[in-house]
Amino acid sequence: MFKKALSLVVSLMLMVTSLSFAAISVSAADTTYVVAGVEELCGVLWKGSPEEAPANVMTDNGDGTYTKVFTNVQPASGLTLKVVENGADGSQNWIGDATGNNITFNVTAASDVTVKFDSSTKEITVTGDGVQFVTNLDIKSINAVGNGDPEDAAWLNGAAWDPAANPMTEVSEKVYEITFKNVTKFDNYQVKFAANGGWTDSWGGAAENFTPESGVEFDAAYNGENLTVNVPYEFADVTLKLDLTNFDYATKAGAKATVTVTEVSTPAETTEIATTEATTAPATQATAAPEKAPLTVNATSNVFSTAKAEYNSETKQVTVCYYLGTNCDLVNLEWYFTYDSNIFEVNNKNNLDSTGKKLGIMPQITSSSVINTSIPGKVNANSSDLGLYTIDAKVPFIKIVLDVKGNPENVETNVNLNVRVLTKGEMDFNTMRVDPDTMVSFVLEYKIVDPSYIVSAETKLTESTFVPSTESTEAPETTVPETTVPETTVPETTVPETTVPETTEEVPAGALTVNATSNLFPASSNVVAGDEEYVTVTYYFESEKNVLNADFNLTYDPTMLALDSVMTPYTNGVVVNSATAGKVYGNMSSLELYNFNQKTPFVSVVFKKLGLGETDVNLTVDNLTLSLANAEGVTDEAQEEGLVRDGVLAQTSTTYSVKTEIQAGKVTPVVPTTAEPTTAPAPAGSTYVVAGSEELCGVLWKGSPEEAPENVMTANGDGTYTKVFTDVQIADSLQIKVVENTADGGQNWIGDEGDNNITFNVLAACDVTVTYDSNTRKITVSGDGVQIVSDIEIKSMHAVGNGDPDDESWLNGVAWDPTANEMEQVADKVYEITYHNVPEFDNYQVKFAANGKWADSWGGAEEGFTPESGVAFDAVYNGENLTVNVPYELADVTLRIDLSNFNYATKLGAVATVTVTEASQAPTTTTVPATTVPATTVPATTVPATTVPATTIAQNTTTPNTTLAPATEDATSSTGATVKPGTADTANNGNNGNNTANNNNGTVKTGNASMAAVILLVLLSATGVVYFTRKKVK
Repeated sequence: MFKKALSLVVSLMLMVTSLSFAAISVSAADTTYVVAGVEELCGVLWKGSPEEAPANVMTDNGDGTYTKVFTNVQPASGLTLKVVENGADGSQNWIGDATGNNITFNVTAASDVTVKFDSSTKEITVTGDGVQFVTNLDIKSINAVGNGDPEDAAWLNGAAWDPAANPMTEVSEKVYEITFKNVTKFDNYQVKFAANGGWTDSWGGAAENFTPESGVEFDAAYNGENLTVNVPYEFADVTLKLDLTNFDYATKAGAKATVTVTEVSTPAETTEIATTEATTAPATQATAAPEKAPLTVNATSNVFSTAKAEYNSETKQVTVCYYLGTNCDLVNLEWYFTYDSNIFEVNNKNNLDSTGKKLGIMPQITSSSVINTSIPGKVNANSSDLGLYTIDAKVPFIKIVLDVKGNPENVETNVNLNVRVLTKGEMDFNTMRVDPDTMVSFVLEYKIVDPSYIVSAETKLTESTFVPSTESTEAPETTVPETTVPETTVPETTVPETTVPETTEEVPAGALTVNATSNLFPASSNVVAGDEEYVTVTYYFESEKNVLNADFNLTYDPTMLALDSVMTPYTNGVVVNSATAGKVYGNMSSLELYNFNQKTPFVSVVFKKLGLGETDVNLTVDNLTLSLANAEGVTDEAQEEGLVRDGVLAQTSTTYSVKTEIQAGKVTPVVPTTAEPTTAPAPAGSTYVVAGSEELCGVLWKGSPEEAPENVMTANGDGTYTKVFTDVQIADSLQIKVVENTADGGQNWIGDEGDNNITFNVLAACDVTVTYDSNTRKITVSGDGVQIVSDIEIKSMHAVGNGDPDDESWLNGVAWDPTANEMEQVADKVYEITYHNVPEFDNYQVKFAANGKWADSWGGAEEGFTPESGVAFDAVYNGENLTVNVPYELADVTLRIDLSNFNYATKLGAVATVTVTEASQAPTTTTVPATTVPATTVPATTVPATTVPATTIAQNTTTPNTTLAPATEDATSSTGATVKPGTADTANNGNNGNNTANNNNGTVKTGNASMAAVILLVLLSATGVVYFTRKKVK
């Protein structure tokens, strides 16, 4: 029997071996070579496979060499490439210069560029009439680049992966240094050093996740990995230094770097905190933890100083003031202020000026300003006046009064002012308007471009009211007030990528093809004949509402086009800055509104042709707010809606149209005769709107009359209101609330007695009537097929959270899908699921969802709640996300929810447990030969991430506990809230196909041990034969 088994094993080994020989024998013949590199050369960005870049496949010359010719390559600096060897088995080998780095060259004149690869010597040559090889670095600047966060300007001034930001100071020849002050505690700051504002030449670590020791010099690897900076203190100053004195471009070696992290006791320039004289405890008595203030506020900014103050439990308001000292007048400005809406709220009545009729948040800006306080947690403002603003350093530039919610206990919170634009100008006394030639944006895109215009920038908070007790007391546990913000996550609006249609006609010689693109306007393309000297690009906008404010930036290639003129249809409150070649910045704001009720040029630009071939013009609209005028002829705040926010197109019920035109010559577009801006109907008391599931309401949880006019309830004259939804189809777990919209723009979201959503089923198609009694605040839902849900019929229970497709051990890699990760029913109404070999991380997020939907879910009582391992806790119906901490390198995580005592009427009684157990050993994996990916193939974060602003359902003081979708701003984030923006390793992307050999979902399947042993022996033996066979053939 044993001999038969051994014979079978040997036979299987021979079969596998023969298959391996067959595979190996043809691999060389099926190898394909592809040129991968920058988009200006290759047409696509660093694509190395024949499927991704068929146009860049090299031609076999029959002698072991391969060639690819790129025709009519335009002048460019710092072009980079590699040759990618694609094996028949799907493997890739990225080949560069002798040091393994990218081939770098310039094109000084338009020419054909020929790339040749010798497969025997692995040598790459690049030739062409205009080709010039880079043999040394001409360093004009070094920049610190990494995972800055716009909401925390201390690290990298809030700039994320921008190689043109954060220029370092040359402290001596070829030695560069920069210091960031008051950087907060965090163990995963990421940074690299980039030369000349681009990614062609950069320096980082020799290995991924390398964390330099503070103050200790290390070798900086050319185009290496991101460096990890650990700040172990509450606040620290971080100094980055790069020494290129001994750097040799030929060998790419010799660069040195140092990261120094120094603790600071408190942030610099803070408001003085009142304290009592410390008392000395007897030597024999243990020192207790210092008493902590009920409320601590840290004020930060990208322009202004930091401040800190502590307040007692009696404090009901905190005022933050920003004072600007400048030696010039301002022509326009834009800023964004953020705060924690769980701690504070901004009440317009408490932020009025001395007249009591308008907001006094910008005391010195008295004309053409727009201030938006309607979004909880944010105050946004912009302003522009061609007559200029004079700024007094002794008067607040910005002053915001924050009302404290409830009675905070041991809470520390941050408020942050991010200034996006500050533009100075000088008066032309002939026109009594700003002289355009004197305009300078000394703060631009959140960066201080020219600090010489800032004399002082000071932050002050309301004086501290907290006085520590002289008695030693234990520091109380920090608690964060429970948030009642609705957990409804509205699907993100995806702005379709605008693509220019391919031109099928032959472009005449000497002509220029102009492609116009935009995030709001449609793409267009036109061929401008060679005898035409100018070209005009116009973007048209038409809307049933008027425009309150907008800002945009237009980019073009200054080597192909020269700016001749810029036209906007209005001049009041409009500022255009075209001082920077290749860019045009525009800003407009007027409380009297701009009329775009007819087809009107939003912006029109005339260019003079400089080059031939093809070029692009792109208009990015960063923000665009629509509104209607009230009876006084100024904006009605209740009618304001953002069509574009932070470059992202929002959903709107307002009808609008857009058009793009490209015309040869200097063209002045027709501006229609303007009429008075459309006026909104005067408000008359409260308006009630039904908001809820899209299957019922047609729109998803929209509670204002402007967003959901079809869902406005009809007043019956007796204090009751009715809305009838006709022919509602069969559906389960439809949910609604009634939203009271008050005359002053406030909202109140009303649910059942527990303030939860009203939930019901429709068993047969019928009309559904929703009635609301404003006297009793009771909601009734009726209809022939309506069945009010009085209990839950649980068919399945699911674990839902921030799974990561790149790590399937947690939630099988599935992110926020309530139909995935079904739990096992281990007892009556008790459900459990276990995930194996989950890696160390302190911010896994999870909730429990019933029946594959969000209608019924369970989580924590408060945001950020981390259950103690193995300890049962109350699971809150439609509560906050649970945070799971895995402190071990690998762990098994068991999630359990017990609904045996859950009462649907009270929504109480659910109990959950999270158990984290250290895994005894790492998961067994099959060893795959490592594929070496060149360290410098793809520049880090080449494409900036698009940030879609969070949609807030309720904007009132009594916010509903809506439960449609997972709570949290990071509901789609696989890394959780503690991970800074940016990617840990976006600089090396050469091997995208060889990292999937180990996806076992964190589970180990068991079966027949004897059979497993036989199979394992066969596989190991076969692997050995294949390995030695491959070595022999090679």
